Amino acid sequence: MDGVVDNSGSALPPLNYILGREMEHSYGDYYEDFPHNRIIFFLKTHWTRKENSPYFFNNENYFIRTLLNKDHLILQSQKNKNIIYVSYHSKEDPLTPANFKEQTMQILKILGYDVSLNLIDENKIDGKFIKNLDHGCGIPDKALFRKELPLMLKKLQGRKSFMQENSISYPCGNKVFIFKDVGDKFELVIKD
Repeated sequence: MDGVVDNSGSALPPLNYILGREMEHSYGDYYEDFPHNRIIFFLKTHWTRKENSPYFFNNENYFIRTLLNKDHLILQSQKNKNIIYVSYHSKEDPLTPANFKEQTMQILKILGYDVSLNLIDENKIDGKFIKNLDHGCGIPDKALFRKELPLMLKKLQGRKSFMQENSISYPCGNKVFIFKDVGDKFELVIKD
């Protein structure tokens, strides 16, 4: 991987989207307002915190989904420091707090990555590209890539990919998650 273009990605995965109703959120995962009522939607998930279930979501399952994991970022930097990161994030994002994204990007910068974090406040709303301070800032994917992809490709021009191996292993508690690039897909192997 040579570059990442991110819009409001979560540095810490919100558990209510993984465990759903088990988190006892009375407000639901999503809602639609109509003139005389509100429809609340809940995410159906098989993950649970019940230890006897085959879908038990243990700490290792959470840690492997966590971008704000210093140890994993260090392991990644040992494999490849030549990744360009461009990220947009609302300072007031109600779903994925910006402070976690800031911490993640600071660690990446310390590790030597080319990092650009665009923290969005009300002064940056232009109504065209950045429309609001909600999750995603109202930025259409097409507009985001139209703006950032040419800049990233220019930085990458003439650069060779420095990935030494086509796999990376992340230890999490009692498990090791091994991600492999095989042909045109990624494979995950989990070892206990």
